[in-house]
Order: sequence, then structure tokens, then C-alpha cells
Amino acid sequence: MSATADRYQEPHPPDSAPQRLLLVCPSTRLVREAVAAGFAVRVLADASLPPYSPDDGVPASIPVDLVDLADEDAVAEAIDLSVRVHGTQRLLAFAGTAALPAVARTAARLGVTPNPADAARLLDEPAAMRALLNGSRHSYVPAAQARTAQELPAAVEEIGAPVTVRTLPSAARTAAGRGGEQGDRAYLVERYLEGPEYGVVTLTADGMHRVVGVVALHGAWHPSSHLFPAPLGERDEAEARAIATELLDLAGYEFGYAYTVVVLTADGPRVVRSRADYPDEPLASLIELATGFGAEAELVQALAGKPVDVPTADRYAAVASYRLPVGRLLSVSGLEAVSELPGVHRVHFPYASGDDIPGQGGGADGYVLLSAESTQAAAETVTAAGRLLRAEVSRRPDHL
Repeated sequence: MSATADRYQEPHPPDSAPQRLLLVCPSTRLVREAVAAGFAVRVLADASLPPYSPDDGVPASIPVDLVDLADEDAVAEAIDLSVRVHGTQRLLAFAGTAALPAVARTAARLGVTPNPADAARLLDEPAAMRALLNGSRHSYVPAAQARTAQELPAAVEEIGAPVTVRTLPSAARTAAGRGGEQGDRAYLVERYLEGPEYGVVTLTADGMHRVVGVVALHGAWHPSSHLFPAPLGERDEAEARAIATELLDLAGYEFGYAYTVVVLTADGPRVVRSRADYPDEPLASLIELATGFGAEAELVQALAGKPVDVPTADRYAAVASYRLPVGRLLSVSGLEAVSELPGVHRVHFPYASGDDIPGQGGGADGYVLLSAESTQAAAETVTAAGRLLRAEVSRRPDHL
């Protein structure tokens, strides 16, 4: 073969991994990484979200199937079609879709996922995760379920204050699928865990769990900021890592990222929540900024059978977040000054003058992403950013 012909040949697909991938709700960056690695990629996307655009950098030749994720039959049919007709050999699911019954069970039935059908659900669903841990006596936390709001006071009394209450889909709504009645809710009541919170990020390949890193969450380092890597003592970090990977073992998790939040209580580490996915922004950028770790590239490499590259931080990275009071934003100042502070890489402010600021949980937090050579320098920049940003919000009568 001539040098010219060789230059233009198609990349060779991986030898030791499935060649044809079905990616469910992937990031555009993951699609690009998988294509560059030589995989034949097909995408299953949420029909309710905007489709990929040419500006996303995804090759126009990548097939994209749209499906209503609330329709379990349609999801199962789309996956089945991808396997039978298009020869899909491996399915990877993202953005919370790995725990959807139609995704997990169909992929397991067709043999295109290394994970058991219930693995992602056991991580993602608070009640399932707590039952799994309590049944094994790992990270035991007293808990009770209330099937309705009327049963909630009795469950709280059973556990004893203080408690944490998590909203769950009721059995009736679960049976009806995601499109069931929104007002029909169940609750998980757990003993409140007091102590600093840390996020443990792992990448599992062939059942081997490797800790990508540990993030100090709000309150563990600063009241309004996350820090990576977490400034933990050797023993505390080892305990946080161990309890996170023990949960993955219990769930039978064999491949993929997981993000597990651990509280270091006076009685030892306790898991408070987990999910079968990489952490969302801005935590994802936090880890990349401190280490250069490319989550999508490493996942694709693991899928190709190559060793997982555990990153080493050469600096600290922090996310200073803020939430405005409920009302209408009249004006904001200081954003440019914040962006010019030493070490600041990104200033994300999701509102403009005249926008309504929703209540707790109704809108996106703003944040400042920064790096520093020390925890002290990071704290100084966080303080300076909070001092420079000024927002005037009108408290409307319905919010008083």
C-alpha cells in the first residue's frame, strides 16, 4: 500500500473491545472521543432535547435515533433495533439513563452491557442504595419509607429527629413509568448525618474500581465552595475511598464511572448518595483543571481494554458557587472584575437583568471556576470573588 493510501485509510477499530457502540444521551465530547478511537458509534438521544448541531463537532455521519425516554416500550424497541439491525455490541448510558429500567434491563437481556440489570438502580435510587448498604451492615444508617405524605410523620417519629427526607417515586408511579402522576410521591426518611461531605469519583473496568479523586464539597473546606483534591488526612481519605468502592462491589458494578458522596461522621464514613455516572458540571471541570484528566477519553480507553490512567493533581481547583434570593434581577456588577482575578478560568452567571430568580432548586447556581497553588490561595480568590460580585434583586410581593 502506498504512503498516500495509508494516510487516508479509516482508523482501525479496537481489537479487544466491542467495535459498535450505542451511546444513550452522551455528551458531544464523548461521541467525538469514541469516533476518534475507532469505534462505530450510534446515538440514542432524548427526543425532548435539542438535537446535535454541526457546531457541536459531532460528525454528520453519526446516526442519531430520537426516542421518548418516558416511553419504556419505545426505549426498549430502539435498543433492540440497534442490536438486531445495526449490530450494536456494547451499550453505554449517560445523563441518568443507566438506571432507567427499559435501558438497563433491555441491555442486560441482549448481552450488550457488562453490568447486571439492577446495578445502576442500586446506586442511583436512594431507597435501593440504603437497603443494599443496611442489609450488608456497610455504612449503616437507620431509615424508613413512607408511601404517602400522610405516612411521613410516623416515619420521622420512627427514626427520630434530626432526619433527612428524600422524595421517591411511589410504587404506583414507578409501575406507570416516568409519565405517572407527579403528585403521587413516596419518601425515604433517614437519620441525619452530621459531618463534612466528600465526593468520591471512580472509574470501574472489568470490576476493578479505581478512584479518580476525592472532592471536598460545600462545608468540608468552605461554606460555598468545592475543592479538588480534597485536603484530607491519609486515614480519612482511605476510609472515604473504601466505603465508596464497597458500595460498587455490593451493587455488582462492573464498568463505568460512579460518583458517591460520603459523610465522615464521628462514627465513621457513611454513604449518603451515589449515581452511576461522572459528576455534573462544574465538578467535572474541577477535576480536569487540577489534573488534566479527560473523563471521556479515559472512559473510551477503558472500553478499548487499556489501563485506566489515575490522575495526579499538580494544583488545586475550586468552584465558588452562589445562589441569588428569589425575586427579579434588577442589575448585576463585578462579573468582569471576578473574571480578572488570578487563577480564574470561568465565570458562570445564568441570569440577566430582568430575569426572574426561582426558588430553591428551581434554577441553576452561578459559579466561579479557579485554580491555585495552595488551599490558602484558593480561599483568598473565593473571598475576593464573593466581595466583587454585586446583584440587586427585587423582592416581589408573591415572594415576601
